[in-house]
Amino acid sequence: MNTQNKIALIVIILLAVSLRFFKLSEVPPAISWDEAAVGYNAWTIANFGQDEYGNGFPLMFKSFGEYKNPVDIYATALSVKLFGLSEFSTRLPVALFGVFNVILLFFLTKALLNNNLIALAAAFFLSISPMNIHFSHFNHEANLALFFFMLGFYLFMLTIKGKKFLLFAFICFILSFFSYNAPKMFIPVFIFFLIVIYRKELLKLSGQQLFFSICLIVFFSFILFLNPHALGIDRAAQTISFKLNKNELFGQINLVAAQYSLHFLPDFLIIRGDKNPRLSAQVTGEFYYLDIVFLIAGVIFIFRKRSKELLILFLWAFIAPLPSSITAEAPHAGRAMFMMGSWQIISAIGFYSVISLFRKKAFKLTVIIICLVIFGFSSFNFLSYYFGEYNKRYAIEWQYGMKQIVEFVKLHPEYHVVYMTDVRDQPYIFFLYYLKTLLPDYLQSVTYNKEESKSHNNVFFFDKYFFGGWNSVESMPQRNVLYVFTPSQYDGLRYKLQFDIKEIIYYPNETVAFYLVSIK
Repeated sequence: MNTQNKIALIVIILLAVSLRFFKLSEVPPAISWDEAAVGYNAWTIANFGQDEYGNGFPLMFKSFGEYKNPVDIYATALSVKLFGLSEFSTRLPVALFGVFNVILLFFLTKALLNNNLIALAAAFFLSISPMNIHFSHFNHEANLALFFFMLGFYLFMLTIKGKKFLLFAFICFILSFFSYNAPKMFIPVFIFFLIVIYRKELLKLSGQQLFFSICLIVFFSFILFLNPHALGIDRAAQTISFKLNKNELFGQINLVAAQYSLHFLPDFLIIRGDKNPRLSAQVTGEFYYLDIVFLIAGVIFIFRKRSKELLILFLWAFIAPLPSSITAEAPHAGRAMFMMGSWQIISAIGFYSVISLFRKKAFKLTVIIICLVIFGFSSFNFLSYYFGEYNKRYAIEWQYGMKQIVEFVKLHPEYHVVYMTDVRDQPYIFFLYYLKTLLPDYLQSVTYNKEESKSHNNVFFFDKYFFGGWNSVESMPQRNVLYVFTPSQYDGLRYKLQFDIKEIIYYPNETVAFYLVSIK
């Protein structure tokens, strides 16, 4: 790689760093309940060696009626151990891996296609990707799962070219499997295609490489047998859009096919993205318009220039939406996370094929500059909105106000009892997170919710904090007792006139989020 390419790669890396770390603690505007769960469990692992239920260094983390995968939590445990528990330390691992993915995509593309320009273009496209920037700004497992998958793929390709990395490649695939639920469907299918396509090359490897790799797979299968939660069955039961029934098999296949096709519609790709504001900024799709133009050109190039590398790349992109397609929320950006990486490489191939149409360097340079200007304009529109208006518009989606509630409680120890509304999902986890509640103290006082509402509120009580389980309308004003209500709950209080407002918490758009009230 010449000096110009090295400089270009450094610039791309610096761009990726700046976009992923800028306002990391502030955008999105608050940590979600899932982020708080990851952060608190990481903190308890780092300090007590146990999760919030007292399980020592578990393989899977029980959380909100499902089981969270371990890789993200253990990575976050290192972060909070080094920097303390905060929004920044909770989001730091995903931001770092977002940068690592940009770097790794360059080397993976180069290993696949042996072309520096395509590799640089792929890394650049991922560095400014709306999808990847967003998933690098809140604690979500996608970046970690993508990193270990791409690293495993990269090591596999080096193995095919004569290096002895097969065992390490499978270790990385397993780490991806334990990073998120989407890889549990994607990884086995992709490895099957890898083995089929490169079966001749694999048979030429040393017996030692194959033996230890097979032993690793057997050991991994044994772990899954002992811990079926690692298969993601609990989460699948919550999200899958159908139940397997042989009498309705054809209809279910049609449903999956229909949901699969949604991932290729303009609304998801370039207009709005995921309909969930926590998974997309809503003002642009998961890709820019020019990405799709080059993607189409890249697909045409792949079908014209056939090779094993291009075939496996196409299969990566083709099966990427499958984990999202079987769920009720399709298209789901998180579960379709493997569209990141593959689609950028194909777009980079398309970009290169377009550039190659021009023979003179001046024309090529002109086209490159025009493309950079268009990408700059598109990304500027997205970024100016994302780091500005997005916080005001969707603060409620991120359960904004929970931090402010806990900070008020910490400053006012005179309240011996706190009644917290359970309108927001899992309010208890925010108290654990921001109070940094010592795990032994929590486990000694916690009372779990055994009712049907537990999917939204796992805990009724710990220490002096109550979460739901009482009639908010009939709440009685008492000395040294604090109530936290939403505006509608406050307006509906039977004894409203006997309460005094101690604090009002506002959303960033200046509407009221919560009333904190007590006796006059």
